[in-house]
Amino acid sequence: MTYVNLSKASDHWLNAINKLPSLLKLHLSDCELGHIHPLSHTNLTSLSILKMSYNNFNSFIPDWIFSLSSLVELDLRYSQFIGSFPNGSFSLTSLTDLDVSRNSLSGTIPSFFYGFSNLEYLDLHINNLQGIVSNSIRNLTSLVSLELSDNTLNGSLAESLGSLSNLESIDLSFNSLSGPIPVSLGNLTSLYDLSLSNNKLNGSLPESLGSLSNLLSIDISDNLFQGVVSEVHFANLTKLSFLRASENSLSLRVNPDWILPFQLDFLELGSWNLGSPQFPTLLKSQKRISSLDLSNTGISEAIPRWFFNLSTSVEHLDLSNNYLSGDISEFLCYPTGDSRVLSKLRLGGNLLSGNIPDCWMYYPSLYVIDLSNNNLTGTIPNSMGSLHWLFSLHLRNNSLSGEITSSIRNCTELQILDLGLNKFDGSIPNWIGISLSNLKILIIRSNKLNDHIPVELCRLRSLQIFDAANNNLSGTIPRCFNNFSQMATKNNSGDESTYEVPIGNGATSSLLDSAILVTKGREDRYDKILKLVTSLDLSNNILSGEIPKQLTSLQGLFSLNLSGNHLKGSIPDQIGNMTSLETLDLSRNNLSGNIPPSISSLTFLNHLNLSYNNLSGEIPLGTQLQTSNASSFIGNQLCGPPLTKNCHGKDNTTHKGTEHGEGVNDEEEYWFRLGIAMGFVVGFLGIIAPLLACRIWRRAYYWFWQDYMLFKIIGWFINFKNMLRT
Repeated sequence: MTYVNLSKASDHWLNAINKLPSLLKLHLSDCELGHIHPLSHTNLTSLSILKMSYNNFNSFIPDWIFSLSSLVELDLRYSQFIGSFPNGSFSLTSLTDLDVSRNSLSGTIPSFFYGFSNLEYLDLHINNLQGIVSNSIRNLTSLVSLELSDNTLNGSLAESLGSLSNLESIDLSFNSLSGPIPVSLGNLTSLYDLSLSNNKLNGSLPESLGSLSNLLSIDISDNLFQGVVSEVHFANLTKLSFLRASENSLSLRVNPDWILPFQLDFLELGSWNLGSPQFPTLLKSQKRISSLDLSNTGISEAIPRWFFNLSTSVEHLDLSNNYLSGDISEFLCYPTGDSRVLSKLRLGGNLLSGNIPDCWMYYPSLYVIDLSNNNLTGTIPNSMGSLHWLFSLHLRNNSLSGEITSSIRNCTELQILDLGLNKFDGSIPNWIGISLSNLKILIIRSNKLNDHIPVELCRLRSLQIFDAANNNLSGTIPRCFNNFSQMATKNNSGDESTYEVPIGNGATSSLLDSAILVTKGREDRYDKILKLVTSLDLSNNILSGEIPKQLTSLQGLFSLNLSGNHLKGSIPDQIGNMTSLETLDLSRNNLSGNIPPSISSLTFLNHLNLSYNNLSGEIPLGTQLQTSNASSFIGNQLCGPPLTKNCHGKDNTTHKGTEHGEGVNDEEEYWFRLGIAMGFVVGFLGIIAPLLACRIWRRAYYWFWQDYMLFKIIGWFINFKNMLRT
């Protein structure tokens, strides 16, 4: 019944099926089921295959499922199951396939799983499972595939994994596993796929890995491994085609004449110590590498000629953050002729010089170019306009000059454009807003751009980051900036960290990109959360006029920096509508008037600077304002905390209070003293006024003191004197 819409039968489907004791197979995948009932007793004693994937149960997995003793195959993936696995003791000795992946399950892997003695395929990836993988896994002697990636499992790798001689695939990536790789894994001679990436594994790589003669792919990237890797580690890996080991502290120590005993498709050794500042000669024998990552490996020479032949098959090339020098025109442009297959080129963070090559027409598949942080000069070449699939272009921090070439307008798929920290001049081209309608990130800070900000930029509805700081831009801030829909909408991208890149023929590729932003007065690199960041920075220009009230509709904006301009008028009253703001800098302008009370609504604000304006009045009350540094308000005519100037004309000093640190402020002291004075006056007049107004009361008062109290006092004195004599 796969794909049959059973949403209207959610309340009774199970009771109906439970009346079929002879049922052997039940396929209910993608049936839009929204509920699954518990059963006090199940009659499905003959059921061998149960598939209920791609539904919307949003509930716990019921106990009765694991009491189906005849089950051979159980598929519950993508069905929004939550909570822990059922408690109890279940014996599914016939079960061979168990897939509960892509749910929201928590807790630990239940101990009864380790009793499924005939289990061959166990898939629990993409859940929230915690705890360790027990050494009891040695009981799963029939296991062929173990898929536990994308959970929060911890502890060390079970030594008993090495006893599962039938294992062909292990994926424990994206967990929090620690400790070394067990030497016993070298016993898994049937293993062809080993993925342990993105954990906290440490220690050195065991030489026993070199015994895995059937291994096709190994991924140990993003861990804490260290130590030396030698020829022994690769001795019998003749079938290896995927080697991913970037982001570790490993050192390669092999004979310079050693030839790899395998042909690789993927080789990623980013952050390794290659033992030499030269390109590793072991690459010379490779004929089919499509992805090569040698970033941050200390290479410090020009790209050698023999590397040109290797590069013709490379699709993804990352040589960033090394010390590569020289001109790259020869590497990219010669020999001319056939188109290249290169799609991602990362050469940023080197010492490259000369002009940007003008031969991009040979690279029709390119969608990422990163030449940032080099010493490149000249202009952007016209041939870049031929890159119709270009998605991300990083030319930041070079010495490029001239106007921003109009040929880029042909790169209509461009979404990330970083031209910051160069010497570009002229005005911001209006064609950016007309032709590059897909732009999400536009960084042009620290150039020599002038003139006004073109209103055509307001067409960039997908723009999430616009940084034009440190230029000579003039005129007013366009009121139409409220058209930036991505900044106006609170981000709901969840955990998505990658961009979907169109690469032709309707296909897409996932891309994790990065950008450098200046926020809160510091420069930070954003990568995994880049897609969630929204920022507008127009600081240090010569913009004038008022802050458009339309900006306050950007409710999804995280950072707004308009400092160092000539803006005047008041801060918009609706500033409190920008409820996502974490950083607000309006300092060094000519703003006047009061700080709007609505600013107290910015509960996420953790960096505020309103200094050096003409603001006046009392600083509104609000945790984010009173906990700000007083320097955020200096250079104005403001009063109230956190400034020491009191709005009633006295300093905001604090008196030493009780042992709990409480004090009495100036206003409280004023009313305290006034109360004492009033009390004295009222008490004094309460006695004197009746005596002055009434003669009878006056005589009685005098008599009381002269004829009564005086004799009483003399009598007490005489008695006291007699007591002393006795």
